Amino acid sequence: MIKDFDITKTKLVIWDLDDTFWDGTLSEGGVCFKKEHLQLIDDLTTKGIMNSICSKNDLLNVKAEFITQGYIKYWQLFVFPSINWLPKGQRVKNIIESMQLREENVIVIDDNETNLEEIKYYCPKIMTAMPNQIKKIIQELYLVNDYDFEHIRLKQYKILEAKNKDKLVSNSSNEEFLKNSKIRLCIKHDCIENIDRIVHLNLRTNQLNFTKNRVNKETLGNVFNQKEKYDSGYVIVEDKYGNYGICGFYALNKENNTLEHFLFSCRIMNMGVEQFVYNYLNKPNVQVKYPVSSSLEGDVDWIELVDNIQIKQKEEVKPSGFNILFKGACDLYSAITYIGGDCNIDTEFPYWNKELMYISAHTHPAFIEQTHRLSDEKILLLSQSFPYHHPDEFKTDFFNPKYDIVVLSLLQATFRGIYINKTDGRYVEYGFTNCDITDENNWDKVLASLPDNQKERNISILKEFKQNYTFAGNPPIDLLMKNLEYIRSNLSENTHLILILGSEIDTDKLLNGYEGACESHIVFNKYVRDFAKKHKNTELLEITDLIKSDEDYTDCINHFSRRVYAEIAKKVINIVNNDLGKQHLFFKEEK
Repeated sequence: MIKDFDITKTKLVIWDLDDTFWDGTLSEGGVCFKKEHLQLIDDLTTKGIMNSICSKNDLLNVKAEFITQGYIKYWQLFVFPSINWLPKGQRVKNIIESMQLREENVIVIDDNETNLEEIKYYCPKIMTAMPNQIKKIIQELYLVNDYDFEHIRLKQYKILEAKNKDKLVSNSSNEEFLKNSKIRLCIKHDCIENIDRIVHLNLRTNQLNFTKNRVNKETLGNVFNQKEKYDSGYVIVEDKYGNYGICGFYALNKENNTLEHFLFSCRIMNMGVEQFVYNYLNKPNVQVKYPVSSSLEGDVDWIELVDNIQIKQKEEVKPSGFNILFKGACDLYSAITYIGGDCNIDTEFPYWNKELMYISAHTHPAFIEQTHRLSDEKILLLSQSFPYHHPDEFKTDFFNPKYDIVVLSLLQATFRGIYINKTDGRYVEYGFTNCDITDENNWDKVLASLPDNQKERNISILKEFKQNYTFAGNPPIDLLMKNLEYIRSNLSENTHLILILGSEIDTDKLLNGYEGACESHIVFNKYVRDFAKKHKNTELLEITDLIKSDEDYTDCINHFSRRVYAEIAKKVINIVNNDLGKQHLFFKEEK
């Protein structure tokens, strides 16, 4: 397919989901998120380019997929999602119109060429791309020399989205809706202090740019400094839905009563702002350069002119000087979405690296000890052997003395298989404690998923592994406690270590590898409680205390409902704030 897009002209990307944003079809089974696509929507948002969805799916199921797989933060980066079973052409057109954009500034990505042709019928100027062209979008994103690190545009489109939802359910006329929106407008004249924002608005605005007089920063600066000749002002608007920031600008030549600049952001389109300002200026001369998406005719009586509205700047969080590390798997990965704070929060969770290899970010105490104890040379040697596939497996900042708090989940400690090298005592984490891969009787089970033509080669690998490693046991209590002692003694004595203990309430919900996990938790937790009593700045979070019924488990004893993840977050927040003596962390309600 020929390239049909220009990322430098793009203000919105509309994504199909099945076999495009993710692998697989949601209605036919599980799907696999593509990490590079998650990263792309994050990068696009940072560049001020919005993301939406047009997918034939069920909305609740799609949102649930993002939440259960731990990607709710990415779900929140989408605006105006259209997720239902209706044809896509009109739906894409509706998204663009609702966002008050032009179709030539939109890319739609879909794996179905018929869908793209249908969308083109409704939106002839829209840009299109197939999934195999997403890599090209990623490669060319550097060409967009624009940044919105505070996600100001995203927040403003979220406001517009909320307004549209209210308008759809309202039975009032458009004018009544605008009156009920309580629109307030302020005109300020300290333009030189906000020149960067005004220049940006002048260069990007098309639909409501009545004069289309594109000039650079120096030229505008000269206009602002000629106060005898020009009346220059910028417009700030807010309503009950939120603050739109600087969304308009004019420069009136007082000598001939002519507007040389008169422009507004598309996000306040259909609010009557441009007509209100034009009337406020007593309808000066203006040579309108078409096309424009609005008329300056008409009276507006639903906007209140006020003396001052604050420009919404970046909400600066004063660094508290505290650093916290969260290291865990799905438990902390899901709980962290509920945690915010005024301190630096780092995480070490499983991830896909740039080579698209899955990095487990091992949380087993034996593995954490090893990353600190072994030399770089030995770690590199170990990373080249089975079962490790990449040196990134060993990257960790766990023992960095900067951390005031380290939160470590121990949920994997009782079911992950640990093997010890017979020569030098190195550790390998692989599989489950209920399947010793040094036992030849288990090899059929280990290799069951492989094609027959690959089994012989892998049996050779297992034979070599058996010669070099011995199974640590189930569960290796002595080893685990030795590892924890090492971890505590090598962390800064001022670092608070918070350990998360697995549930001791059993469930019939069982995944392969979790057999006997409850009993293992009971044994292991007893030793860890004794360990915590003996060591300063060491505290426990007991998941057992958070389980109210079997409904709190999803598919096994280590996978929980959203309620439990939220409760884990609350417990962590309380412990951390108590340790630090100040409310540095806070609970974020799920949106």
